Amino acid sequence: MAPVILVTFAGREARMEILTRYVRAAMADGLIDEWHVWDFTRSDSDHQWVTREFGPARYMGHAVGYQPCGTISRRAPLRLEALISNDLHLAILPKDDQETLYEVVVGGWNNQQSVIRKVSRERLNDADRSDATMTWARLTPSVLSPGRANDIILSVDGTGTPELTVNGVVLGRWPEISLSAGADVMIRGGWGAALELCHVNEPVRRYVGNPGEQLPYFQAYQYYAERLADFADALFLKCDDDIVYMDLDGLAGFIDHRRKNPRYFVTSANVVNNGVCAYFQQVSGALPASLGHFERPPGGFGGTLWTDPDKANNLHDFFLATPKKEFPLPSKVVDWQERQSINFIAWLGRDLQHMALARGDDEKMLTVDLPAFLERPTAIYSDFTVSHLSFGPQEEGVDVNRLIAAYDKLMREKLAL
Repeated sequence: MAPVILVTFAGREARMEILTRYVRAAMADGLIDEWHVWDFTRSDSDHQWVTREFGPARYMGHAVGYQPCGTISRRAPLRLEALISNDLHLAILPKDDQETLYEVVVGGWNNQQSVIRKVSRERLNDADRSDATMTWARLTPSVLSPGRANDIILSVDGTGTPELTVNGVVLGRWPEISLSAGADVMIRGGWGAALELCHVNEPVRRYVGNPGEQLPYFQAYQYYAERLADFADALFLKCDDDIVYMDLDGLAGFIDHRRKNPRYFVTSANVVNNGVCAYFQQVSGALPASLGHFERPPGGFGGTLWTDPDKANNLHDFFLATPKKEFPLPSKVVDWQERQSINFIAWLGRDLQHMALARGDDEKMLTVDLPAFLERPTAIYSDFTVSHLSFGPQEEGVDVNRLIAAYDKLMREKLAL
């Protein structure tokens, strides 16, 4: 069966911990095969949490700082499969020297030269290396192959001497560097070269986008579109990091409907706190008038729910008090021709051929521009319910801590934790 891959743009720790429990339960049940967590964090504390929680990095943009990739010792070399065209950087941090690191640049200077620099650890992610000590340099023309995953082996012999082999060629051996106590190793790309570690195939893995990008999500769509051959048979789910309830009993039906209905470009779950979904939920009678009027957002965008935190608070409270945890739509599937929020959507891997998105509004591209160009509708599937915590305009007034505590309690009841 074609794999089901969930993509999440991470991430805020306080808002994502509930989602993490649901997703891991779905993976344990065999509903989701892989979880690709894209690190688009905006704070160092959130970045550190994502790094700890979601395992090894599979991919990192060219401007991403060093990421952990393993250890070396006299007993165990470090083996990597690195897809990169130039400027592979390895940081070797000796376990018996907490002040120093050795930076190995493989295929720098347009894949023509390799060097080792001795650097203080506090300068690990500094761009300026002008005061670093160059301890070794060698001309290495075309050492990295852009057409394959490069085999990298970093080993330490019985005397503590490190040796680096690239694609079967010994790049260097350095007796002047002692790693008799072993070392931690970190890795990154650089100078325009993104890095993919092809040996990282854990079911849950990280993808690290370039930091500081405005509207950074295009990086993820382009990654998958450029690898169409690898993902054409997959089914993709994409959810926000602040999904705080997921109806696992309805997820299989959502996935099955998505597989069997290729005419839709994207299909949305039935989302609590989503303007278009709320409109249809009230049309069906699931949301009483006492909660307020949930109008059809103009063109599918904005509307009073999107901007009104009190309305969002009341809607969440009503959902939490509803025994069945469902707000049925007027029909099992609602065809839609306008914009909608992409809090939890699904698409078919074959459609990645259309998804090399430019930098910009990915929601508009996925639910308006591409469906119009391809003459394919989008849809909302009634029988799979998720709850979305908040939109940006709601932030100042939504009672985040109280709602997270309530949804955490619900999650523990549903998952019998």
